[in-house]
Amino acid sequence: MNIPLSLSVAILAALWTYVSLKMGLPTWSAFVSWGFFFVAGADTKAFVKAGAPIIAGAVFGYLCIYALKVGSGDMPVIAVSVAVGLAALLLVLMMSMELFALTPAAFGAFAVFFAYVFGKPAVEDIYSLTNVGIVLLTQGIGLILGYLSVFLPTLFAKKD
Repeated sequence: MNIPLSLSVAILAALWTYVSLKMGLPTWSAFVSWGFFFVAGADTKAFVKAGAPIIAGAVFGYLCIYALKVGSGDMPVIAVSVAVGLAALLLVLMMSMELFALTPAAFGAFAVFFAYVFGKPAVEDIYSLTNVGIVLLTQGIGLILGYLSVFLPTLFAKKD
């Protein structure tokens, strides 16, 4: 049982929830990337291990929504479905590159982007880069919260 880590996570989670709600940011987005920080090893290397795939996932999500502009009737739904399939193919192929090896983080950010844009985005225009910025900002905050949650307990650790 790691009580210092548990307390650190609890305090940071409460603070982030307060700040994000006051600022109108998606609270849950940071929790997704915070989890991937731990999956990536919970150290300074985890920023890159999780961060690069997170950026790729959000960018691929953004690009996929442009398929909604194709045609009319069922065509936009078919087009976005094909675009998502192609993005999934590329994200998995990118897994062979060390920088993007943590593919679950890419899929997580991809899902966060879609959930944010089709949920309650800050900008109603789903094609606005502001939405990408907010997703990347909150995903980045999650990585920082992950680092802080591991780092803060070391400040209070007993020195031998």
